[in-house]
Amino acid sequence: MQQENDNTNKRMNVSYRPMGELIRGVFFILFGLYALFSERLGFGKLNISIELTYALGGVLCAYGLFRVYRGVKQLFF
Repeated sequence: MQQENDNTNKRMNVSYRPMGELIRGVFFILFGLYALFSERLGFGKLNISIELTYALGGVLCAYGLFRVYRGVKQLFF
């Protein structure tokens, strides 16, 4: 009985963590895209220089893609 319960707990921990990685990755990508395109599309202006905005957007998108990659790797491979 205890061993079956331990297996169930391990299975739940394994399946939720990659989903968190995917969700965090999507949020980082969205924030990066907002930083890249907010001024051009008229959503608003960030109070930092345009070069820093592009660098921040690129870093956020790259980190988001890394998070999504890790989540997909843990879920499917």
